[in-house]
Amino acid sequence: ASNSDSAGGRHMHFRQLRHDVARLEGCLDSPRLSLGVASLDSALAGGLALGRVHMLCGRPGHDGALTGFAAALVRRLAVRCDGPVVWCPAAAMGGSGMLYAAGLAALGIDPGRLLIVDAPGPTRRLAALEDILRTEGLAAVVVEYDGLSQSSDYWMRLARRAQLAAEASGTTGLLLGWPVAASGFESQWHISPGRQQQAVARSPDTRSPVTRSPAAPWHPVWDIHITHARGGRPCHTGVLWDSFADRFQACTLAGRADQQIDRPAMLPFTARQEGNAAGLPRHVVRPRRQTTPSGRALSAAGVASVGPARATIAR
Repeated sequence: ASNSDSAGGRHMHFRQLRHDVARLEGCLDSPRLSLGVASLDSALAGGLALGRVHMLCGRPGHDGALTGFAAALVRRLAVRCDGPVVWCPAAAMGGSGMLYAAGLAALGIDPGRLLIVDAPGPTRRLAALEDILRTEGLAAVVVEYDGLSQSSDYWMRLARRAQLAAEASGTTGLLLGWPVAASGFESQWHISPGRQQQAVARSPDTRSPVTRSPAAPWHPVWDIHITHARGGRPCHTGVLWDSFADRFQACTLAGRADQQIDRPAMLPFTARQEGNAAGLPRHVVRPRRQTTPSGRALSAAGVASVGPARATIAR
C-alpha cells in the first residue's frame, strides 16, 4: 500500500510540474472570443485568446487604423464583461486625433466604463501594465507604447510578466504602437487602413436610438496581418467593421491602401504634449489605492489612482 501511495504521489507531483511548465510557456487552453471572420479565427486557433496579451502594431497618430481596430476589439470584449475598460493613451497625439467620447458611444462603448490613465511616457505606461492586468473585473486593458525602442530581451521579459498577470486575472490586454522587435506575446498583428474592392450588404441598424450614431455609419476597412499567433498561424486578410451589427466581416481589398486613402495632415505637437480624450472630464490625482467592484486594488506601485473618468500616473 505504501508503494502504491508513493507512486501515486509522484504521479501527482509530475502532473503538477507539467501543468506549471505549460502555464509558464503559455500553452494552457484559454477561452477564446470568435471574431466572426473565419480566416482570423482559424489563424488564432479558434479566436482571440482571452486572459492574454496581444500586440497590435501600425502607424499610430498617422492614419487612425490601429486605434480604430483596437476600439472595435474592445467593443467585442466589453460585451462579454460589464467591467471598466482601462486605456493608457500616448502622451503626444498626431493628426488622427484622440479618443472621443461621442465616437466611442456611437461604436457602442459606454464612455462611463472607460478609464483613461495618463502617463509621462511609454516606459511608465509599460511599467504599470502588469499591475493593471492583475486587477480582476476589467473588460480590457489597452496600453499605447508609442515607438519605444528597447532590446528583444526587454520585450520578452515584459511579455512573460504581462502574460502571467493577464492569466491570473482573466483580463485581456492589448498593446498598441509602432512595429518593434518583440516576442513572447500571445499574438502579434500589423494593422493598416484598407480599401474595399466591392461593397457588401450590411445589416440594418437594430440598435436602440440611444446607441445609434446620428452621423454617417462607421464602416472602416483594415488590411490585417497576423504575424504570430501561439498555436495558430500567420494570416493576411481584409476586414471591415459593420457598425449596425457590431461585428467584423471579411472583405476583399482593392490595391494598396496607402496609395489610395487620403490621410489628414499631421498636426504640430511637442513631445511633452498630453492627449486629452475629448468629451471626458480630466482629473489629475496622486497615486492612491483604488478598489474595483471585484475587490482587487487598481494602482499598486506606479499605477495611478482613479478619478471619475481619468487618472494620471504621477511624474
